[in-house]
Amino acid sequence: MNELVGELLFLQVGLPLAVIAMNTFVPSSTKTALFLRSAAILLLLMYLVLVGVWLFPPWWTPYLLMAVHAVGVVYAYQSLERKNEGTRRIVKRTEVLVSTLAIAAICTFLWPAIQGRSPPSPLIDLSMPLGPGNFLVTSGGNSKTINAHFLTLTRDTELARSLRGQSYAVDIVGLDRFGRTAEGISPVAPQRHVIYGTEVKAPCSGSVALTRSGVPDMPVPKMDRDNMTGNSVLLACGDFYVLLAHLAPRSLTVTEGDSVTVGQTLGRVGNSGNTAAPHLHIHVQREMPAKNPLSGTPLFFTIEGRFLVRNDRFAVER
Repeated sequence: MNELVGELLFLQVGLPLAVIAMNTFVPSSTKTALFLRSAAILLLLMYLVLVGVWLFPPWWTPYLLMAVHAVGVVYAYQSLERKNEGTRRIVKRTEVLVSTLAIAAICTFLWPAIQGRSPPSPLIDLSMPLGPGNFLVTSGGNSKTINAHFLTLTRDTELARSLRGQSYAVDIVGLDRFGRTAEGISPVAPQRHVIYGTEVKAPCSGSVALTRSGVPDMPVPKMDRDNMTGNSVLLACGDFYVLLAHLAPRSLTVTEGDSVTVGQTLGRVGNSGNTAAPHLHIHVQREMPAKNPLSGTPLFFTIEGRFLVRNDRFAVER
């Protein structure tokens, strides 16, 4: 298990379980206080549904935590003892105040995640860039809370400026029938990740403006920061460009200057470049500057009319 997955397990599973256990077994001063602190925990779990990165355990984990929380609330309610009715007024007020402040604090973090799910305007609509399978969006949306690519807008560094075109990108991983993204817990071999080898298709008709090939896959979770996009294809489609990145070695089927049509195979998903695990990176930009081809103006986009945001799931039929 790599360090990232360990951190996610602690923050997204361990801590919520500890809070749920506290709410279940630590007596509350009043029914009102129990309601408020239970509501705060529910909001925290809703935050995890929207913002959590569910590489492991599966995406349905926060819903399971909600079910456990519901059972815990019932148990805590039934366990309220009459002696709590004699609890000092200051204790009651303190618990209510702390719970209310917790609700307010969680809402301040939750609101950007909710806002980030609203599609902005204008939008470029693309066709499906992936072959058959079930998929999960790990980064995407109109907010830095749910889209890590926004960092290229907030960081004023040479690297961030050179990658400005990816600021509204979407990252997609695969899911098996159990909702897992890989066989086991973040296996080192890229081939054990569900999306690895999935066909990548042209999401628009145009020409191949730029390709990158010959970059090896990286063992998970190591990243190749010298080759940020890894094996990749940049398409020129009318007045915008589309990048599809982190493809598998020797999988590209097009070269610069080729004409492409919607649905044409471009390559297969791999784990090359600056990626901690196999996924498809796709972004749209307005122009292709000669010095830094990926520093164009970023554009928001939809895929077959859907604005994809973190933790969205979708299926592609055969």
